[in-house]
Amino acid sequence: MVLVKKSAGNSGGAPSLDILAAKLRIVEAELSLEEREVKLDNGRTFMAEPNLNVKVEVVANMVDPGVDEGVRFYDRFKLKKDDGEWSFAKYSKLGNLIMVRYGEEWFDDPRAEFEEADFEDFEFIAQIEPKSDSKGKPLTGNTINWKSIRPAGGAEEKEAKEARASASREEEGDFDNIPL
Repeated sequence: MVLVKKSAGNSGGAPSLDILAAKLRIVEAELSLEEREVKLDNGRTFMAEPNLNVKVEVVANMVDPGVDEGVRFYDRFKLKKDDGEWSFAKYSKLGNLIMVRYGEEWFDDPRAEFEEADFEDFEFIAQIEPKSDSKGKPLTGNTINWKSIRPAGGAEEKEAKEARASASREEEGDFDNIPL
């Protein structure tokens, strides 16, 4: 008999989410500006790069209303190394979040400050994907697609609400025309 190692599967944490467009709220934000060693439950360790670690809540699923709303998960927005120094890179996941929160001019203002408290209760629109490693192997957890980050309350959010209302009215109208 041969013993085969079995996958642990997705046995903990938040459910694996795949939402094309969701309104998200950052519930907690913690900025770490230094590399630090992280010890996992299984005894392994790794070096975590400086990042903004956030706990995010799905406020509204804009594609399938009601589904996965209220689910919370963790994600991180990493700083990038530039000439040996850790920095807030404009064209990165963290950079996109900063542009949506503070505006693009934040990167051009040498006096601009970054306050993690500015991100708590901050809402934005983005796609949520199941987390995977660099080879595409599924991992436990979720990640925000950095290219999809947009301000909340914009045209996309209004269009999604209007489309849902229109579909609902059409459904009601369809039932009115059924002969009994």
